[in-house]
Amino acid sequence: MTKYKEETQITIEVAAQQTDLHPRIVRRCIRWGLVGETLTEAELSELRRIRRLSSLGINFAGIDVILRMRRRIQALQAEIERLETNR
Repeated sequence: MTKYKEETQITIEVAAQQTDLHPRIVRRCIRWGLVGETLTEAELSELRRIRRLSSLGINFAGIDVILRMRRRIQALQAEIERLETNR
């Protein structure tokens, strides 16, 4: 039997409260693809990161670029670890 952790889905309103963002901003982040449509704890972390970047004066286009670069760097780091493990 395969076990998996079921992630709790979070509503836009709850996500907005927990991240100090307006629900309209959370919806915009979903629309822009900055977070997934199914809000989970992982998306809340991204929304908090978005809030911090926005507070630094970075617009949504800039935040999008930063988050995509961050995800790409993480993927490359995982690939490097995988390659080093298989030596």
